[in-house]
Amino acid sequence: MDNQILKVNDQGLKIELEKMFSRIKVLVEKFNITKDENKLLKDKVLELEHSLSESEIKVSNRNSELLLKDKEITDLKNKILEERKNKVSTEDKAQLKSRIRELMVRLDSHLEQKTNNNF
Repeated sequence: MDNQILKVNDQGLKIELEKMFSRIKVLVEKFNITKDENKLLKDKVLELEHSLSESEIKVSNRNSELLLKDKEITDLKNKILEERKNKVSTEDKAQLKSRIRELMVRLDSHLEQKTNNNF
């Protein structure tokens, strides 16, 4: 009778061990899948960080361009003021005014692009 009990217990133990091993196998598979997904997510985050850095550099370059254009406009305005004092020809004034208008239009378009890119 003891042998029969041991056989029954051995069978039950064997079944439980098989269940446990199958659960462990499922958990290992889930772990591997999750590990792969995490690696993909980390790669995506790195790509996004790189893209963000490039965008920040572009914005910085645009800001520098805008500052240079603004300085040029200011210089031209100052030149016009100086020329008014020195009574420069109307043709030169017209050229300066047209250049200032052109630069202002370009500056406005850059500012519009910047605001459109920020939103």
